[in-house]
Amino acid sequence: MAEAGVFYGHPALAAITLNQGGDGIAYAGLLLERALSRIANEDVPVLELAPARPMHPTALEQLRFTARLGYAQLRERDRIWMFNHVGIARAQNVLPSFVRRPYGVLLCGIEAWDPSLSSERLTTLRRATARIAISRHTANRVAQAHASIGPIVACPLALLPTTPYAPTLDHALLGQIRDLSVLIVGRMSAAERYKGHDELLECWSAVKMEVPGAQLVVAGQGDDLTRLKAKAESLGLAHDVLFLGFVSDATLEAVRERAALFALPSRGEGFGLVYLDAMRAGLACIGGAGDASADVILDGETGTLVDPEDRAALAAAIIALLKSPAKRGQYGEAGKRRFEAEFTFERYCDRLQPILAAAFS
Repeated sequence: MAEAGVFYGHPALAAITLNQGGDGIAYAGLLLERALSRIANEDVPVLELAPARPMHPTALEQLRFTARLGYAQLRERDRIWMFNHVGIARAQNVLPSFVRRPYGVLLCGIEAWDPSLSSERLTTLRRATARIAISRHTANRVAQAHASIGPIVACPLALLPTTPYAPTLDHALLGQIRDLSVLIVGRMSAAERYKGHDELLECWSAVKMEVPGAQLVVAGQGDDLTRLKAKAESLGLAHDVLFLGFVSDATLEAVRERAALFALPSRGEGFGLVYLDAMRAGLACIGGAGDASADVILDGETGTLVDPEDRAALAAAIIALLKSPAKRGQYGEAGKRRFEAEFTFERYCDRLQPILAAAFS
């Protein structure tokens, strides 16, 4: 019998990709890999699907991944497996029961709480030894949508320690950042129009009327970028919205230092890692009131939560903070303290270890 709260297993990780240029699911996988290695005190083996088209693996790529996964589980029978997405965890269903080792699945958001989840994915979740949600909000939504899959434990995400990088700053771009700028960071995907880009554009004329120097700074790429640029133009905001596209880590960090506040008024975040980036930089945050933003942002303490569908309320929240440097500073300092107390890599390991011990010891 393992000592309570101590995990003695030998974990392995299966991930779609750990490419740091990937999305939040890739980052969550990388965080999980580092945490498993630290908790188990060994270099955890990683098996990546690594599709040529992110999130769109071919049948052949999936077949090869399943074969490699089965071989790995046959070769090392003492390992438990963690999957960073229910989609790739489905490979466990294909493996014969004598091959399949105990496994856990990371629940990241809509891929797990979708009411129309396929029977294949539901079976994958029911068979899992551990179902670990990336936020309390995600855990609650998955439990409400799929009560039959078994217990779900929330283990909120965190940020990995920063690593030194070459200071490749885009000085020309940084020179365009105004004092009263509001930053939004995130992938712009036609399939994920819930991040708040449209809502911010649609309320920006109202913001400008009260704060004439206000600027919206949009960082990120995606197949919806062209549409959003055209929308900004049609709304007469071409001179007040700055689309950065892809920028280096150093440039993005410098943009955060220049920004007045951070806003991602999302309607469907499973967690919201970008809020942590902002909080670590000491930025006040505006988030959506109906998703996992509330797991990160403390309304009235580290930022403001608002209904993104209420454009007037969103504009008012932005205007209030842009007009109050003292309030922005107060929220920013409180957010940084909250990040350091709750969302460091060390705290994530502290949360994850007893979950693994309870599930797999």
